[in-house]
Amino acid sequence: MVEDVTEVPLHAATLRYFDAAGSFAAAAATGVPGVVLARVRPTETLALSEDAAPLAGLRGRLLEVPGGHVVDLTGGLKAFRLRGDRAAELLSRLGSTALALRVGEARRGRFADVPVLVVCVRAEETLLVVDRAYAEHLRGWIEATLADWT
Repeated sequence: MVEDVTEVPLHAATLRYFDAAGSFAAAAATGVPGVVLARVRPTETLALSEDAAPLAGLRGRLLEVPGGHVVDLTGGLKAFRLRGDRAAELLSRLGSTALALRVGEARRGRFADVPVLVVCVRAEETLLVVDRAYAEHLRGWIEATLADWT
């Protein structure tokens, strides 16, 4: 069953670097406890946290590392958390079976004709990250899908 679909507080930043093998990329990949890292392009990683402090710590650590920069996206993105043993099935109903991921994986897809980043945080827990402008539309799509499913 999908036990929980909730909007979660989200602090976000994109880590952009020029060389995927460079010092900035290496420093960004080490991460910080409380920050989920999702590689979205060969030279871009999205950093997500429910609390501001861990993300601020990562930003501070990367400030002195050459070869990249941190762009704060807090306020521009919204996230929905899916929990439960049937979350993968819900993802399939929402958009695609290709978006049922293993722990630590992230992939972009389209739900309700809206671009969404799917991040598998842990077993039976997935985040759907969407541009703030599309959050209500996506929420409605999820609610309608759940209503038809039960």
